[in-house]
Amino acid sequence: MEKKIAQISDIHFGEKTFSHELKNNLMAQLEEENPDLIIVAGDLTTEGYLHEYEDAAEFVEQLRTITNTYTIPGNHDARNVGLIHFENLIGHRKFVHLDKAGGFAVLGLDSAEPDINDGQIGMDQLDWLRTELEKIPNDVCKIVTFHHHLLPIPQTGRERNILLDSGDLMRTFVECGVDFVLNGHKHVPNAWMIEKMVTLNSGTATTRKLRGNTFSSHNEIIIRDDDIQVNLINTLTGDNRPMAHYSVKLEEEEYIICSYKHMVP
Repeated sequence: MEKKIAQISDIHFGEKTFSHELKNNLMAQLEEENPDLIIVAGDLTTEGYLHEYEDAAEFVEQLRTITNTYTIPGNHDARNVGLIHFENLIGHRKFVHLDKAGGFAVLGLDSAEPDINDGQIGMDQLDWLRTELEKIPNDVCKIVTFHHHLLPIPQTGRERNILLDSGDLMRTFVECGVDFVLNGHKHVPNAWMIEKMVTLNSGTATTRKLRGNTFSSHNEIIIRDDDIQVNLINTLTGDNRPMAHYSVKLEEEEYIICSYKHMVP
């Protein structure tokens, strides 16, 4: 069986480099990809203002016409008391999605802190996360998503806003057997492998707020019985290139990533 997840982030309605052309391209690409699930990993808006959220809500509704869509807030969404608008117009700030037939589960968290770029999960969410992860069978791929990156990302300069409680979160991931972590935030796509766990970052899908030679993009994650393929999709050109490949297996009824290959984005 094959399942597809589209990982997009950093839409940034209200940003001066936001591009309607890129947004329209993204929608057309998602319709062609026909994913089983869309994850929006934060920063729908730029300043958290109501008019930005109204545009974002229309965008999310468009995504939901394609397939099941989940959205979590980013640091920009939490500016100017913006999380009120997030809850009113977008939905819950954390979620659980279990696809037993597809062999995966996705849990979403809110890492945003009001009016600062730093992120934090907090003890209440950590407790909630552990409780929910313990309900997930060990023979499925466990995926967790939140906006801020768990590990430093290349080509992003001085490291300033990694999660404040990343150590506590890492311990929870290792103890609960998390396989994939999906993040956004720095506008640079990247994949790391640590403790048999993949951290997968997506770039900005709809802006030209780019670092170095990066380009506007989103990630396509293809989950199969014995492997997972990650493709990087250029939102401007539609170019699709391999970003990472993982072989997976069940060992004593536990889902394990047993080998990997990363390609430079």
